[in-house]
Amino acid sequence: MEDKKLNTQESLELITSMINKTKRQMHIGQGNLLLWWGYVSAIVGLLVGVSLFLTGGNPACNWLWFLIWIVGGIGMLVELRKDKGRIEKEPKTYVDRLTSNLWLTNGCAFAFGTLLSIGFNFFGKNTWIVMLILAFILSGFSANMQGCIIQEKSMKIGGGFTLFAGIFVMCCVFAKVPLAVEWVIPLFVLCFVVTMIIPGHILNAKAKKQC
Repeated sequence: MEDKKLNTQESLELITSMINKTKRQMHIGQGNLLLWWGYVSAIVGLLVGVSLFLTGGNPACNWLWFLIWIVGGIGMLVELRKDKGRIEKEPKTYVDRLTSNLWLTNGCAFAFGTLLSIGFNFFGKNTWIVMLILAFILSGFSANMQGCIIQEKSMKIGGGFTLFAGIFVMCCVFAKVPLAVEWVIPLFVLCFVVTMIIPGHILNAKAKKQC
């Protein structure tokens, strides 16, 4: 059987249908995931900032960043397990696979960067600043792209802000501008608030309206 060729109108309707389906699933599942990762990242960021301030900048405090991986990962598994029974069993569309691969690539990049930083640290080379830059740029880019895919304005704005903040921080590093705890940590927390926490609440609010 030959594949049916779609005209322009039918193609647009198919794309719109896939986007709407993905938006609905984002409202149901990803709102909580965004909130979980957003709150964990923001709280850990504050914890690191306070620890660095109280200890006079002891670099050992930076190991607290691994709490994001530990607590965030556990929370994500719990949320996915809960959502498994709630989300309708429907075939995944191209848009669904696109969004999943987007965040999967984000996670793999973070994991690879973490392993590299640990390796360099083992040989006495401190490259942890790379992880800070990646946290801004990768999270901001992924959220912005996700917002574009599901047409969620809050994610587009929040992700764009975080992406530009990451570029700014990277420029400061290359220009040898000191990354003072007093402004870097608040910026980090703010970025996760506008990139994940606010959009997460908005997505959940929209989900309640649809119920």
